[in-house]
Amino acid sequence: MDELIIAINHLADSLGKQEALRKQLTADVAHELRTPLTSVGTHLEAMIEGIWEPTTERLQSCHDEILRIGKIIQDLERLAKVESENLKLEKTKINIANVIDQVLNNLEAEIKKKNLHVVTKGKSSNIEADLNRITQVLINLITNAIKYTPEGGMIEVHLSESDTDIEVRVNDNGIGISEEDLPFIFERFYRADKSRNRMTGGTGIGLAIVKSIVSAHDGTVKVESRLNEGSCFTIILPK
Repeated sequence: MDELIIAINHLADSLGKQEALRKQLTADVAHELRTPLTSVGTHLEAMIEGIWEPTTERLQSCHDEILRIGKIIQDLERLAKVESENLKLEKTKINIANVIDQVLNNLEAEIKKKNLHVVTKGKSSNIEADLNRITQVLINLITNAIKYTPEGGMIEVHLSESDTDIEVRVNDNGIGISEEDLPFIFERFYRADKSRNRMTGGTGIGLAIVKSIVSAHDGTVKVESRLNEGSCFTIILPK
């Protein structure tokens, strides 16, 4: 009976947390869409009424906001596709070390812009995985590391393997994540950046996509972090 009571209490607590996350999701989606729509509406209204001249700069501002809305919708569609029960992985033999090198090469401009020191360590044998989706995982994790690491900081991508799996760690000395945020960091639209600054916080979908793709490969993803010290994201994929 005691075990049953504990199980019911645990279930009630889990349901309460999920309900809170659902409410937060609704609020965040509304906020993400309302802000750029309000901006576009205000600009267009001022130009229609003759208060503002329809200059190139103002039209460009409206265009940028529309692109931002499009990115939010695209992220939602990508997440829905990744989390779909009909998700089919197109597995081939891939080498994670080569994928890491390609991702870092593609992000070289962003890395140089912040004068970051990026170190890669380790190597691995080939595994059966979906190249495009694993590439997306690494892009999301490394892009986050770049985004939240201060200028002149360090990012380390460490690759290792055992007889049964391959482990990738993306470690940075950036702003870190608070202890209270860590349990929810992989939830869709959840952002530790309470200011909801799109220049730093994005839409909060990237890590949810990471978790879904890794889970689809029967792998695991976890994070260790300390506020103002840095974060370490680890993905483990079976061979």
